[in-house]
Amino acid sequence: MKFKSASVGIGLSVLSNLFYLSALSTPLVNSQRVLAQEAAASCLLPPEIAVTFLDSKCEAVKLERPQKFYRYYSSSTNKFGRYLTTNRYKTNVEVIRNLALNQEWGNQATTILKVTVPAGTTVYQGIVAPQTPAQCYPGGGQQTFIQDTRDPNIKWNDVGNLKIEAFSCP
Repeated sequence: MKFKSASVGIGLSVLSNLFYLSALSTPLVNSQRVLAQEAAASCLLPPEIAVTFLDSKCEAVKLERPQKFYRYYSSSTNKFGRYLTTNRYKTNVEVIRNLALNQEWGNQATTILKVTVPAGTTVYQGIVAPQTPAQCYPGGGQQTFIQDTRDPNIKWNDVGNLKIEAFSCP
């Protein structure tokens, strides 16, 4: 009898884990983003985040010491975001193209923050995936994803404005 109840318990545990994993793959928000690639299983982040990395490949890295990143934004609503980069750009168009910031999302990348993430933080790093249309938003820049922008140990420092150039997409 103990063997039969253990088998049932293991079976229920497996089913429970399958339902949990299925729930993780369901987007938390109804995103209207049009992505130029499909998600793959090589990044440990939810698919709607993993797909922002080229070929959905990212690497989890636990920072051994504080590290400096940059955040590009254009309004207070997208100032403290989870996507950062180690790349320092001079113009908004460089940011828009290299970080694949589809202009329908509203971030014109006019301002830059220096972000210092503390040692011990796990970040996810990779290359920015292209967004549709890829000729306008090719990606290719370095991308770092942080899970908790509210961590009080993260330092967000204004750097200033970028050189603004007109961006147009055919």
